[in-house]
Amino acid sequence: MTVSASFEPSRITTSPGEAAGLMLRLINENSASEVVTLRAQGELADHTVLSADTIRLDAGEVFEVPVVIDVNGGLPAGPHSSGIVISSGSGASSSAEATIDVLEAPAYEATLVPPRSTSGKAGRHRVMLVNRGNPPILVELEASPVDGVAEIDLGTNAVSLDAAAEASVDVRIVPPSRFWNGSTVDHEFVVHTRGSDGRTTELYGTFHQLPRVRSWLLPALVGMLGALVLGTIAWFWLLKPSVERIAQDEAADAVAADRAVLAEMITRLEDAAAEAAELPLGTPADLRLEASAAPGESATETFAVSSSRVLSVTDVVFQNPSGAVGRVSLLRDGDVLLESDLANFRDLDFHFVAPFEYEGGSTVAIELVCATPGPGESECTVGTSLTGFVDEAP
Repeated sequence: MTVSASFEPSRITTSPGEAAGLMLRLINENSASEVVTLRAQGELADHTVLSADTIRLDAGEVFEVPVVIDVNGGLPAGPHSSGIVISSGSGASSSAEATIDVLEAPAYEATLVPPRSTSGKAGRHRVMLVNRGNPPILVELEASPVDGVAEIDLGTNAVSLDAAAEASVDVRIVPPSRFWNGSTVDHEFVVHTRGSDGRTTELYGTFHQLPRVRSWLLPALVGMLGALVLGTIAWFWLLKPSVERIAQDEAADAVAADRAVLAEMITRLEDAAAEAAELPLGTPADLRLEASAAPGESATETFAVSSSRVLSVTDVVFQNPSGAVGRVSLLRDGDVLLESDLANFRDLDFHFVAPFEYEGGSTVAIELVCATPGPGESECTVGTSLTGFVDEAP
């Protein structure tokens, strides 16, 4: 087989998160037609998309095959080689190689989880850091109370992240004092982050400080004392005269029955107190959003939360069944909560200890930016499934 191949251009520069477009030029130098197959090789093989992998070439024919190389955000900066092996049915083969120069693009993402905590002692939060760029990055952290009262303890003041690496930093909010009863006291705080790329973020959070004695404990104790008083009155005014008039064995049975009733009442009060301590998020609910966009375009799909409801999202699953290249984001009232590169997954799920909360009247949305549709597709199609709970708005 004499089928020569070359890339045009043979070297290209691109940025992370973009698709590099090349043209593979094939020339059949034989006097007869050839059927060849194309296969990507090298370090960018998993990032290479061929418009066709089997081609018939007539004698002397020149044929150009579009080749797209997805340069995702985690690919390190510097030169990377992309190769194509051309094989015929007879077993002969040739190859072509191009160099992709990836530019340095530092970027990081910082999230406070959960944004609100509740405790009678100290608030516990965590700053989640993700290096979305391709060079290592140093992130410095500083925390301070908004009201200037609570003490903020950070697990560390600086974190170094390699490309595509993740890390977390514990945040502990210590109130100046504790109290026995009364209303909840809110301690607002902010965590400032600054990356070595110069970008800064501000993460605001709230610690709801509870009293040592919960509000439900006093009614439970009053109810228990009332039950004991009623039981005592019933014993002295109703049961004791009867016991004195009947036989000793019947009296013992009556006392046992009375104590069983009293124990059941106490058990119900304790169960009611335990249930009062639980704060359910509401009724289970689910939602699916789907967006489609042509190459180079974007699309948004939204859902409006009823003004009388609160939606708490505990699980998010992004779906990219066609293998499209681009980006998908989950938003709340236009603010990005999650953002992922489509080239990194077909199915990507997130499960949260503390949910994303959508207040009544807010908007749930997904935004799709399409770079390259999946093989055989004319547009990018991405779905997002969300599950959680719906409750009455306060």
